[in-house]
Amino acid sequence: MIVSRFAPSPTGYLHLGNARTAIFSYLFARHHGGKFILRIEDTDKERSSKEFEEMLLKDLEWLGIEWDELYRQSERFDIYREYVQKLLESGWAYPCICTPEELEEERKRAEEKGIPYRYSGKCRHLTLEEAKRKGLPYTIRFRVPEGEVITFEDLVKGPISISADDFGDFVIVRSDGTPVYNFVVVVDDALMGVSHVIRGEDHIPNTPKQILIYRALGFEIPKFAHLPVILGPDRSKLSKRHGAVSIKNYREEGFLPEAMFNYLCLLGWSPPEEGREIYSKEELIKIFDLKDINSSPAVFDVQKLRWMNGVYIREVLSIDKLANYLAPFLREAGYEFEEAYLKKVLEKARDAFETFSEAVEKLKPFFVDEVVYSEEAKAVLENQTAVQVLNYVLLKLEEGELNAQRIKEIAKLAQRELGIKPKDFWHTLRASLTGELEGVGVDVICDVVPKERIIKRIRRVLTVF
Repeated sequence: MIVSRFAPSPTGYLHLGNARTAIFSYLFARHHGGKFILRIEDTDKERSSKEFEEMLLKDLEWLGIEWDELYRQSERFDIYREYVQKLLESGWAYPCICTPEELEEERKRAEEKGIPYRYSGKCRHLTLEEAKRKGLPYTIRFRVPEGEVITFEDLVKGPISISADDFGDFVIVRSDGTPVYNFVVVVDDALMGVSHVIRGEDHIPNTPKQILIYRALGFEIPKFAHLPVILGPDRSKLSKRHGAVSIKNYREEGFLPEAMFNYLCLLGWSPPEEGREIYSKEELIKIFDLKDINSSPAVFDVQKLRWMNGVYIREVLSIDKLANYLAPFLREAGYEFEEAYLKKVLEKARDAFETFSEAVEKLKPFFVDEVVYSEEAKAVLENQTAVQVLNYVLLKLEEGELNAQRIKEIAKLAQRELGIKPKDFWHTLRASLTGELEGVGVDVICDVVPKERIIKRIRRVLTVF
C-alpha cells in the first residue's frame, strides 16, 4: 500500500515550500488510492508552540488537504526510548560524555586543518553503565560504519551517493533525553508504514544517516523523492525579501485556496497536457505522477499567482461559492449587505479584482453610503460642466427604472442636448458615484446600486461642490 506523509515542525507558519511538499505528498497518496499521514514533529520543546500547530492545521485545511491519520511526536517518546535501547543493546549506538567545549575544540581543529568536521569518536568504546557511573551528562550517538558509501535511488534526482565519512557518528538523543530528528523520523516512518518519503532537497544530507538507522533497526527502507527548491524572481532562494512567503499571508490577503493549490502544483511539476494550467483538485489527483517532477528549481511568480487567482474568480468558481469566500472580507471592512445583493454585485463585477483584499477597495462604490473624493475627482466635480451633467441626470432619473441600458441612453441624450463630450459625462458621473476616475464601470454601478442611493450621491455632490 502506498503511504506518504507530511511532517511539519510547529516552529513557524506554513511557508510556500512546505505547502507544496504537503500538496505533492497528498496528491501522490490519493492518486494511488493510498494513505496520507500528517505528523507534527514537535520534539523541539523550546521552539514548538501550540499556536503554530493550530495555524498549520488551519492552513492545510484551507488548502483542501485532508489527512487520514494525525500524530504528534511529543506523544511518542516512550516508543523512541524503546528503539534507542535496541540500538544501544545491538552496539549501533553508544553514550557520549564529551562536553560542548570539547566538541567546539574539535571543530576548531578541523577548521584550522581546512577539513570538514566530523566527531572524533573518542567515546565509541564507552558503555551506558560507564557513562552513568561517571555521573556526567551524555548524549547518545549512532555508530556510523567507517568508509562506507551510502547510495540510494532518488525518484526526482536519480542515484545519489554520500560517504559515511562525510558526517561520522551523529547524535540521536540529546543530553536532556529528547530524541533528534534523524532518529525519530526513521522510527515514525517505519512504524507508520510510510512507503514514500517526499520532501525538500535540503533533506538529502539527512538521507544516508536515516538509511543507516533503518538498516540497524531492521526496518524496510522507503523510497525517497527530494523536491527542488523554490526560488524568487531573482533566482535566489525564496525568502521574505521577495514578499509574503507563508500561506497565512496569502490566505489573509484574499487568495483562493483552489488557486493556491493549483499554482503550487505547477511549481516544479509538469502536467501531461501541455499548455493547460487550470486544474481542479480532483483532476490533479487523477494525473499527478512523481516522474513529472522537474529536478531543477522552480521560480515563484506572485504575478502569475494573482493572474491564476483572477481566473478562478472570473471563470471557475460559482457565484455562491465566490460570495461565501468574499463576504467575511467585506464585513470586516464594515460593509453591510444582504446575501442576494452581494451575489448581484458579483454577477456584474467579478472581473474587477484578482484578490479579495483588492475587492474590498474595488467594490466599495456598491456598499458605501458616502464616497470619499480623490483630488482628481474633486477637480472634475468643481467644474461647471459637472453641475450641468448631474442636474440633467437627476432630471432624467425621475422617469422609470435605472439600469445599465438606461444610463447609456441618458449619456447620449446629454451629449446631444447639452452639447458635452462623452468623456465629460462619464468622468463626472464616475467621480460623483465613486470618488475616483477609475474603477468598475459606471454603467455596472447603475445596474446594481439602487436608484435612490445613486440619487443621494449625486445630490450630495451638488451640495458639497
